[in-house]
Amino acid sequence: MPIGPPVPERAQLLLAQLERYGSRENGQLAIGRRLLQEHPDLPLTGFAISSSMCPEPGRPLHSLILRVGEHDTDGITAWARALGTEPVIDGARHRLDTVLDGIGIWGSATIPEADYDMDQAVFVPSGDDVSFTLRGLLVTEIGEDGDLLFSGHPPVREVLAATSAYYRHICGQRLRAFDGRDLADSIARGWCRFVAYPTRTDWRIRSASEDTPGALPVTWMYAQEGDTQDLGDPVHCPACGRSSRGLDYDHVTGQRVHLCPSPDCRHQWPVDDSPASPEADHAATKQDQHAALAAS
Repeated sequence: MPIGPPVPERAQLLLAQLERYGSRENGQLAIGRRLLQEHPDLPLTGFAISSSMCPEPGRPLHSLILRVGEHDTDGITAWARALGTEPVIDGARHRLDTVLDGIGIWGSATIPEADYDMDQAVFVPSGDDVSFTLRGLLVTEIGEDGDLLFSGHPPVREVLAATSAYYRHICGQRLRAFDGRDLADSIARGWCRFVAYPTRTDWRIRSASEDTPGALPVTWMYAQEGDTQDLGDPVHCPACGRSSRGLDYDHVTGQRVHLCPSPDCRHQWPVDDSPASPEADHAATKQDQHAALAAS
């Protein structure tokens, strides 16, 4: 719901807020005061400030962000036109992006999902929409647990090969079945619609039946159900001396532990999480990692 313009008392509070966090030297405070004075009838719920150490060419070093309400797209439009420009409309998201006296002025609001034509936002993904393309498959990283989403219903062997390559080249790990199960059991197939909401860049997926207009086949790889083994230098089991890259979690303490691969030993011992651990060495950029993955 659109939010009305700030009353004079509210304007003073907004200015006081900006004075606490804004720098007089950077110019954001002066611009904030000017906006409140020149446009007291426009909606505004707060300010935020932003500075960039290495701005893109032509972009301001310091910016002032206007907060007008999560869904107040009319407010964004009103501010844009008051500052002599038009809002940048990208799907359901409306953005204010301009410069005033060398200070960037930003703001955004999104049309609520209930008010947006989601059917018109359905699209067929291409290689530009997903995380990467591997072995001819469109693959998207989902969440923070290492799950993968494949477009289509590729053969199980192709899903496993792509998943293995992803873990080796992106994560620096091998993926192994958990607790004796087959990794293929972590594969699930279904149908979804790809929806460009709020934007094509920040798209979402919605489960659907096969006969739903725009529904496409997808394959999930629930990779968090597997064990991982670091590809760094192996350690040696203190009980039997065998080299090991296996990792697990102690069922009592929940702490990360090494796991001996020998079926006659299966000894566990604590992981050294010092800065010298293999995770600290994964400093390659995502672009370089994806390039290595595509070349495999």
